[in-house]
Amino acid sequence: MVRIKQEERLHIMGQTRQRLLDAAAEEFARAGYPDANINTISTVAGYAKGTIYNYFPSKRALLLALVDATARQHLDFIRDQVRPEPEPARRLIRFYQAGFEFVTRNLPQARVLFNTIYGSDEQFKSHVFKAYQPMFKYVADEILAPGIDQRMFQPVEPSSMAMLLMTIYLGTASQLDALGHPRLDPLQVAALALNGLSR
Repeated sequence: MVRIKQEERLHIMGQTRQRLLDAAAEEFARAGYPDANINTISTVAGYAKGTIYNYFPSKRALLLALVDATARQHLDFIRDQVRPEPEPARRLIRFYQAGFEFVTRNLPQARVLFNTIYGSDEQFKSHVFKAYQPMFKYVADEILAPGIDQRMFQPVEPSSMAMLLMTIYLGTASQLDALGHPRLDPLQVAALALNGLSR
């Protein structure tokens, strides 16, 4: 019985934390990090003003947690979309399609991500880079290395090329119209990347 209560408590805490992160994404996307209001985030999530401090010690910690959560969700979404494709070139195309789709489906989180990447806070930028290392590794190991081994792609160093492909992805996906849709077609971006990689 005590164990069930503990599990329920942890489940409720997890749900609360996620609601706070979702509200934070909306607020950071709307107001920007400097002007985002912690009390607004708590109340929009449906909690009392001070609740957020039970989960995150500061606004900075909240943004870093949001970046981490977004990076995990981003990779999981892309991996689920890319995995069914057996052929490396098709995987690369699907990577860009899935990435652009993630941005459209998760617009507040994407806006926070892009604002952080292109902002002036070097510690935030460094944190984003670290949080996205698993995606860099995924691109290198699951898309590039098989393509190089199968002689579909030029013999390049996978880790460095993964960084370039991710830079292209994040740079092009960040170009959003007024409705939050990417201005560029992911198939055109993928074709550009494939043209550079093809033997």
